[in-house]
Amino acid sequence: MEKKLSREFYARNADVVARDILGKVLIRKFPDGTRKEGVITETEAYLGVKDLACHAAGGRRTKRTQVMYGNAGFAYIYFVYGMHWLLNVVCSAINDPQAVLIRGLDVAPGPASLTKALEIDGSLNCADMVEKGELWIEDRGVKVKGDYIKTTPRVGIDYAKEWKDKPLRFFFENSVKKKGRNP
Repeated sequence: MEKKLSREFYARNADVVARDILGKVLIRKFPDGTRKEGVITETEAYLGVKDLACHAAGGRRTKRTQVMYGNAGFAYIYFVYGMHWLLNVVCSAINDPQAVLIRGLDVAPGPASLTKALEIDGSLNCADMVEKGELWIEDRGVKVKGDYIKTTPRVGIDYAKEWKDKPLRFFFENSVKKKGRNP
């Protein structure tokens, strides 16, 4: 059973989507019809204007964050450290800028390595992951049971005051350790 995730799936709070998206398959389709894909094993939730780690914290609305204020199910891709693209999917409702960072796949153990492995870059920023066909996430019937999902604080957000310790990072139990990364 292959099924592209619906707009309604994404139109929920990012912390719910971040947990529910584990075990789903991220797919990148190229113009020649070839595809690259991987099972989502790790995510982080960013909860909008109140979340001091979110790019839209405090209501920041810039050219870069504009997609987060739009409809759920669109890709929010940005460049960090002058060398890495990171993929997020917009969640929640219009004007509630929440997103889920895809942090790891079974074939790529980190947010920068997964975009490199699937050849995802800024050209796909604002891509509709529900209606269009270059980038999407499918449900293939795998349900990750709650007992196998671990939560920890997010990575690399020490600047986010009280938000730095919130348990908004989700991953399969042992998925991080198998890849040689620290949780």
